[in-house]
Amino acid sequence: MIPLKSILVTTDFSDHANNAVRRAALLAAQHTARMTLLHVVDPSALKGPRAWFSSMTGLDHKVAVAQATLGRLAAEVAGRHDLLATQAVLVGRPLEQVCRLAEEAALLVIGSKRPDPLRSLLLGTPTEQLLRLVRRPMLVVKQSALDRYERVLVAVDIDRDSESMLHGMGGLANGASLHVFHALSTRRTERMRASDVPADVIREVWDDERQRGIVRLRSTLASIGLTGAQASVEHGDPRLLILERQRAIAADLIVLGQDGQSALCSFLLGGVPRHVLPRAPCDVLVMPKVGRRDRVRMLAGRPWLESAPLKVVEAIAPTEETADATAGRQRDARARIV
Repeated sequence: MIPLKSILVTTDFSDHANNAVRRAALLAAQHTARMTLLHVVDPSALKGPRAWFSSMTGLDHKVAVAQATLGRLAAEVAGRHDLLATQAVLVGRPLEQVCRLAEEAALLVIGSKRPDPLRSLLLGTPTEQLLRLVRRPMLVVKQSALDRYERVLVAVDIDRDSESMLHGMGGLANGASLHVFHALSTRRTERMRASDVPADVIREVWDDERQRGIVRLRSTLASIGLTGAQASVEHGDPRLLILERQRAIAADLIVLGQDGQSALCSFLLGGVPRHVLPRAPCDVLVMPKVGRRDRVRMLAGRPWLESAPLKVVEAIAPTEETADATAGRQRDARARIV
């Protein structure tokens, strides 16, 4: 499997975000990957009766507090995994800043939290927004990171992208029991029932489709050296079957492929990641659709998602500068990593 090269993990210092940091640290140690801890200070969150004349000082203070807290997280990571994590504090809109820095990473790790229902209805949850904007594998952490993954469920389509997706998992399943699953469409048998085709004929067609699906799936697994993986195929709605399969094998990680639908289609119809993410009790890794160039590179043995080292500039700390100097400095800070 292709190893990870760099991991970006975002944190707002909440419990769910700290779980994401610890999971990212486990993966970074496992793959000897570069790890960057990211916190974004949102200027629009500075509110209060005196915010109109003290926003600059307040922002500097929040940056300093974020630096100190991020430093403590980095020290925890170093103590547990002998891993040196880069720290980055950005100022700006969190979604934009995360997307910008994620382009330089091979894997984005985020924590799962309860969304605002009204905002999620109109715009989608922050996770769904990131899925639409970030063309990188994204790991959504939903449980405490105590050890490596033990049971991994990979849901695939039996097409040319399934092989690329399995290659691009980056070895997350190393040492884990791997179960690869495909959901077959029921449209054909539904049309047969509507045409009053005998039940025994429908069962024969059903069994034949399932056997052919298993053969194709096992052939794909053998072609990339995953002969030890379990393969299963069932008829039905993949959104429901994936969750049923997760419960059956007690998987602690689900791997999904991105639907490739437009944001409007995903909102109206509901894609597989959109349905599974909020309902799965375990972590979920969403792999983006693989372009032709990336597919050729991957099958040639080259990393699918190559990434450059993340560039982090020293953060600004509060000083006793004049108000004009602070304001000028703040304008610069909004446009770069601080």
